[in-house]
This record gives sequence, structure tokens and C-alpha cells, in this order.
Amino acid sequence: MHTETRHTVVARGEAGPGRSLLPAIWRSWLPRVRHPFLLTWFVATAACEQPAEIGLPGGVPFLEEDSAGVLVATTLGTRARTPIGWVVDTLPDYQVGAVEGEEAYLFSIIDGARQLSDGRVLVLDEPDCELRFFGTDGVFHGHTGGRGEGPGEFHPNGRCVLIPSPGTDSLVVFDGRRLNVFDDRGRFGHRVRVSWPSNITKVLGVVGGVVGVESGGGIWASPAGHGQTHPPTLVDYGLLELGSGRVTWEEEGLQWSQSFTVVVPDSPIGWAQMEVPFDIRPDATLAADGLYLTLGEDQGPEILQYDTSGRLRRIIRLAEQRSAPSPKDLEKLVEFEFDPYDMADSTRERVSESRLRLYRQNLQARIMPVFSRLMVDETGWLWAKLYRFDVRAPVRWLVFAPNGKGHGSVDMPPNLEIWQIGRDFVLGVWEDEYRVEYVRRHALTGRS
Repeated sequence: MHTETRHTVVARGEAGPGRSLLPAIWRSWLPRVRHPFLLTWFVATAACEQPAEIGLPGGVPFLEEDSAGVLVATTLGTRARTPIGWVVDTLPDYQVGAVEGEEAYLFSIIDGARQLSDGRVLVLDEPDCELRFFGTDGVFHGHTGGRGEGPGEFHPNGRCVLIPSPGTDSLVVFDGRRLNVFDDRGRFGHRVRVSWPSNITKVLGVVGGVVGVESGGGIWASPAGHGQTHPPTLVDYGLLELGSGRVTWEEEGLQWSQSFTVVVPDSPIGWAQMEVPFDIRPDATLAADGLYLTLGEDQGPEILQYDTSGRLRRIIRLAEQRSAPSPKDLEKLVEFEFDPYDMADSTRERVSESRLRLYRQNLQARIMPVFSRLMVDETGWLWAKLYRFDVRAPVRWLVFAPNGKGHGSVDMPPNLEIWQIGRDFVLGVWEDEYRVEYVRRHALTGRS
């Protein structure tokens, strides 16, 4: 990813319950090895450009070891990527939403969808901050919420997002400042103001008395010279006590995004920010058994599992070669970027060549990203979405058992933004050609 790399290893004795194993200070924008457990892996895979085929001792597909009280669960990449035999139906068995008709079925921007334990479906429509309830047959039952300052109403100017609350049918909505709690019938219970020294940009979930939060991200918004590469923007993660707001664990300064500036003479501001091709970003999710975090850096495909106190419990790892994006990959990326636009062939060729030159002159990722999103389903299994830039490629997720073992891959329906994975269903938001949003549920079969 960068032309120079520095490595810093954290001593094992520095970490303890409630403290991060990762350094709190980001000394420069260069990537570093953040865990002693990662050092052997990093050296083995980065020592040469063409590493030998990676295997596990004894030829086993899965190995779990203990290192200083931390479990290291390693699955062969080929095994973890093999189809598991679970099938998500391409066609939905449930859908709510419409192009026109009754207002209750018309959605503007859906920022949350969830199937409750009795089969009813809740949809949060963001502009009005309404919680809309639909029956098992898709018929509208009623709504609650709305913007205002009264009990059960949301901040007039905040963005409303439905927050995962694993293990309960309670509904939690974050309105930019407060967590608002409702029961499964939409009856308002209470609200809690949450704050963090860093500005909260995302709430990852609420489990018992613990709140997972994220801060930062985005790209640089200040202009610079043509081709000027910015230091990566950073993102922080934390765990807070729900009642007191006390920070019990935090991880600061993870690299989130790299960008560079280009001059655009026809633009109103004369410049534009562009992201580095194949950039690698972290992601996190909060489940009943703790926080899952992928660093998003060029240290290989790993997921860190912390308990709700912030103690590192397990490192989930794929044993496989890391590959750098090829020149052909870069050409495909540019092709897909311009594919949606209607233009003459000569114009397409000219702008594509210009974009390729721009990308080649600036930083590129040293390895192809692996994980792009993490979720934990209702049974406690971890799902990790594989990075893809080829829009024709399947939308593929890897599935990990609670012990960290990779069991295989599952393909999801295209263009479905997933909000919930159950034992036998997947629920998400789908957009039609007119950009009208619908909530869809797809059956998940083959799971014993």
C-alpha cells in the first residue's frame, strides 16, 4: 500500500482487561504490525513477492491455538471459501414497499429493517423518523416515532438509524445524540444520551449495558495540489457503559481511507478528491458475545474478537496467500466505474485512459482487500462479506462458527443491503431501477 513500511510490536504485558492491545498513538500514517501474534504471519507473507503456498501443520483445514490467553483460530483460505451448501433464494418470499399507493408503503430512505420474533417486520423510514410495523402477510399495522421533542419522538435535525440489539426484541434508534428504546410493539420506554470524546459517527449495537461506537472515517475535504496524496483518514472504535457513558475500551487511529487530490478545471471548485484504488478499510460489529473488528490494513485477512469488557479473546484468521491488485484488475476497476454512463466509445476510451494514468501515478493498495463488512447472525455465527470490485462477481460471504472456524461461503442476492441474518432467512433493502426502496426477505435453506 505504501512505499515504506515500519513495524512496531506491542509487548504482551501491556494489555489487560478493558485495555486495547493496539497502540493508542498513531505515529505517522504508515501501517504497522499491531499484535505480536501477527508478526509471524506478516513476515511469512511479506518476506517475498511470491510466497510459498500456505498450509497448516499436519495438513488439517482448521487449527486453534492459545497464545498468552488469546485463542488463534486459523482456517485454510481454500476451505473457508468453499461453498457451504446453504442457499439464499434469489427471489424474495416477502416484500413491502411500492412505487405508488398508500403512504405507509412508500419509503424514501430506509435506515433500518428487522424481523421480530413473531414474524412481524419493522421498517425505519429515515426522513420522517417513523417506525412502521408490518404483519407476516406484509400488511401495514401502524407506526410510531416521528420528529419532535416529546417522548418517543426523535431529534428534529438528526439522522435516525435502527441499531442492532442482539438477543432482545427491544428496538433501539439513534438520532445523532440519543439512544431511544421501544418495545416490540412500538411503545416508548426511555432514552439515553450518549457521548464520546470523539464525535460518534456510527453506533454499532447495544448489548445489555454496553454500546459499541465508531468515530471518524470519510476522506480529506481540503484541497491540495494535483496528484497530492493525503495521509489516510483515521477511525476510532469504543465500548461505552449505556447508563454512565463511561468508556470501558477504545481503539484509536485505525487507518480508514486514503485519498488524493486532482485538478478538475470544469468543476465549480476546481478540484476533486479521489480514493486510492483497492483501498482497505476496517469494519466492526457488536454481537451478544462481544465486538468483532477487522483492521482493514495490509496485514492479511484477520478478524479480532473482543468480549464486552474489551478483552481480546480470539483472532480469526485465514491461511492463504495475499495477492496484490494486478494491472488487469486496475483496468477492470476503471471499466466498471464508467460502465453506468452513456457516452460515445471514443469518449469512453479517452476518459478511461485518463483515469488509468491518474491511478497509476498515485498510491495503490499493496494487497487486494479481503473483508468489507462483518455481521453476526441470530445464532451467534459470524458472517464476513468478501470485498469485490467486479460488479459481475457473486456477492459472497464467509461463515464462521462461534469457535472461529471457517465453514464455507454463501452467495447473497445481488443489490440487497443486508440488515439481518436469521437461522432461515436474510432480510434487507433492495432498490429497483427507479431507485424506489423495498424491504425483502429471502429464505435461507440447507442449514441444519
